[in-house]
Amino acid sequence: MATDRLLDMVGLPGGPLADAALWDLEVIEAGTLSPSFRRVVVTAPGIEGLRCAPGQDLMLRIPLADDKVVNRRYTIRSFDPLEQKVVVDVSLHGRGPGTDWISAAGPGDRINAIGPRGKIMLRAHADWHLFVGDETGVPGALAMIEALPAGSAAIALLEVDSPADEQEPEASRGAPFDVHWLHRSGRSVPGDPELVLGAVASVELPAGDGHVYVAAEAGVVRGVTGVLRERGLQPDQISGKAYWRRGLPNAEHGEPTKES
Repeated sequence: MATDRLLDMVGLPGGPLADAALWDLEVIEAGTLSPSFRRVVVTAPGIEGLRCAPGQDLMLRIPLADDKVVNRRYTIRSFDPLEQKVVVDVSLHGRGPGTDWISAAGPGDRINAIGPRGKIMLRAHADWHLFVGDETGVPGALAMIEALPAGSAAIALLEVDSPADEQEPEASRGAPFDVHWLHRSGRSVPGDPELVLGAVASVELPAGDGHVYVAAEAGVVRGVTGVLRERGLQPDQISGKAYWRRGLPNAEHGEPTKES
């Protein structure tokens, strides 16, 4: 299928996603990052020309039987144009074609991808930034924290299974950050909103004009948005993105399946 036709089919004819391209990725490194995360490092001809913003993703064209594919979206954890490599950290909290492929991927494996994708980007003008998410939102939150300008502050409320899944942002940037890890530790399951909602309701928000980025299960995103509105934040101060929906596989285009 022609590249321009494929991009049109997945909704990338222009606008904020106009820089998206079709990439023939090759895995150059793969391994376990923590009990719940796997890291895959990929490259591609011309990848040094990838123009991506922190928090954007690549949509992998996961191969299925009978020459079919299913799309799955994974946040770019980091991109090094000089070394021509993209790092993708993937949460393995559920089974499906995407996590199955990621779990088995090794050096030399190839896959097509489209990207960069994603419209939620840093609001550079904000005085402070709050990042809220489950493990699916961790790579994007860390990438965005590391990209913040020195004059802003960041707070993160990130839910993972246990302390073994904690990952700290790179400390080289100038802006201060405060990451709070929320551990389920067997008391709840991914997609249960209680832990995150409690943290969002009680976190102390700095003075000034802030922005909140929420990336998690669909019901959690909806609940967090409600709590933030109750705390006085306006809709334009909240950027929410549902990465998955509890109990349902994502649709073929990579987005969470809509509730019936």
